[in-house]
Amino acid sequence: MNELGDSAAIGQRGGGIAGRSSGRTAWISGARNWWLPGFSLVLVAVLIVWRWKSVGPGILALLILPGIVVTLSSVRVIAGQAGVRVGLGRWGWPAKVVDYADIASAAVEQISPASVGGWGYRVKRGTTVIMVSGRECLVLDLRNGKRLAVSCRDAGTGAALVNSSLAHG
Repeated sequence: MNELGDSAAIGQRGGGIAGRSSGRTAWISGARNWWLPGFSLVLVAVLIVWRWKSVGPGILALLILPGIVVTLSSVRVIAGQAGVRVGLGRWGWPAKVVDYADIASAAVEQISPASVGGWGYRVKRGTTVIMVSGRECLVLDLRNGKRLAVSCRDAGTGAALVNSSLAHG
């Protein structure tokens, strides 16, 4: 993402073999949910204060929860030369890479968190949804009949790049 937080389509020309030039294009986007990590930290603090005497081993679960929430509160999507990479969290890990050979098509859909069961990483009837923000999603229809949807900015540009890469395969 650029300094304005928008997605970026980056094109580069590099030297190819035997004097030919080869074009490389990448699309980078993502989404963040700022209130979710803050809410989880406040919730954990309230629970610890409220149940301090009887927390016991449950304290470990309470201390791990904010880390999980922070990881699932941002996503970065890169459509590049080899395929589409979807990375979670600030450092883009864990990540899922989908090769173009596994993608049938790409599209943009408006998906609300309520329609998929809320925020986060959801798996429902052959569709995996990474819902970080209630905005448009890049939806990859996979050749195995499954779908991957990721909420991100400017999903239309990402879908166009993926479909163009599939057509020129």
